[in-house]
Amino acid sequence: MRLWDTLGMRHALIMLLLAAIPAIGFGQTASKAEAEVAQEIAKCMLETAPSDWQKLFMIIELPEAGAPAGRVRYMATRDFAPDPVAYTPCDPQVPAKLLMEARETQATERRGWTGARLIISRDGRFDLNYDYPK
Repeated sequence: MRLWDTLGMRHALIMLLLAAIPAIGFGQTASKAEAEVAQEIAKCMLETAPSDWQKLFMIIELPEAGAPAGRVRYMATRDFAPDPVAYTPCDPQVPAKLLMEARETQATERRGWTGARLIISRDGRFDLNYDYPK
């Protein structure tokens, strides 16, 4: 079996696991809509992830609650590397845009976030956490 076929099968398995495992963040389980958005974001993030990645991160920082845009970073932890490295997903705008659009489907009390972190683990688990103004 070619390496590309092996990588494709691994990514398919991770996508199946992402669909089956709800995210945990601030003691809450991700809604079905959030889980679906995380799965779509993961497709883009996995496409160009380093081959030896362990965790992938998308970090969004907004200047204020409800802001239409902000800063986004993508990082990956790698085998035997002490620090995360920056990398570029399939399209740097797509994952952040998907999460920003998903904000509209959140309960009113959860929409006012100023930061979001999506962490995708190689075993298919994901965490989606939000920061709220104090």
